[in-house]
Amino acid sequence: MSGFYDVQTKKNLHDAKSRIQAITTVYNMELSNLAQSELIYADVITKYSQLLVMEVMEAGSVESGMTNKRKEHANEELLRYVRDKYHIDIPKENIDIAIEGARQRSVRVFELIERYKNAIRDAYLSFDTKLRYCTNVAGISELSHVVKENQYMNMIVDGVFASSAYEIMMARFGKYIAGGVVFRDGVLLYPTNPFSIHQTGKTKIQLKNPMYVYSVNAADFVPSVCLELIHGSRQDGSDIYFPDLRFDDEWVSKEKKISCECEEIDYIPTSLLKSYQVLYNTGKAKVDHKNVSRQEYIKHIAELVKKGKLISINEEFGINATI
Repeated sequence: MSGFYDVQTKKNLHDAKSRIQAITTVYNMELSNLAQSELIYADVITKYSQLLVMEVMEAGSVESGMTNKRKEHANEELLRYVRDKYHIDIPKENIDIAIEGARQRSVRVFELIERYKNAIRDAYLSFDTKLRYCTNVAGISELSHVVKENQYMNMIVDGVFASSAYEIMMARFGKYIAGGVVFRDGVLLYPTNPFSIHQTGKTKIQLKNPMYVYSVNAADFVPSVCLELIHGSRQDGSDIYFPDLRFDDEWVSKEKKISCECEEIDYIPTSLLKSYQVLYNTGKAKVDHKNVSRQEYIKHIAELVKKGKLISINEEFGINATI
């Protein structure tokens, strides 16, 4: 098995990603050729599925999740979403009929999305590229199989997750040691320090504890994709929606047990610092990750670093990130 930090592994993942970017362009053009109504119906069905999942997540389990009260709440949120985004008022008593109608009228959209998923998987398989799965328990090594874990609410999805984002996987090594990480605008912020800075050299950031990468076969997984409609205006001022179908390097398998190969990782290369500003919280900083603009967020982070409330790994190594 090629090592996670081998040049060929990185090249395969990046080459596959480049091919998928080209595939994504093609499928977005195909979606653009469909009727606007089909895209809107598909968006409504996707939103409704998300709302139902959120209701179950709040309940904590599938068994206790979908009560009549929670379904009614999801229905109300969907009616509000359709009204606010598409200016369409659906009578509450007609929502079941409306959802079924939208489902029937969006079939071609979802068929195209399934073809897009297959094209993504074929692209990875053509490079003989194995996905990279990182456990969320630092002390477990040499597993022969990856099993579903209680992360990403997969008591609902009921599957095993994997990622093919090379840099993001590196960031996740620190995540599981620090107890989390926030990704935003080129910044990786850990709640505690996952690194042993004094043990590092010029090219390596040493982790406090070893992590274990589990390589799994893409043939056992399905890409997780997202379709979003971007609002625009025609020359006559009427609304138009542009499809944005994308793949964010996340995969899921409904299999409960996946064969894997294990590799121990005890450092992150400093090359990550060229792409991300990597920081950890001293426990003194309160950071607003949601309610500020990108410019305000970057400025706020810089101020907290200057005050010593956030520690910049980039500054430790003298490497500036391009963000």
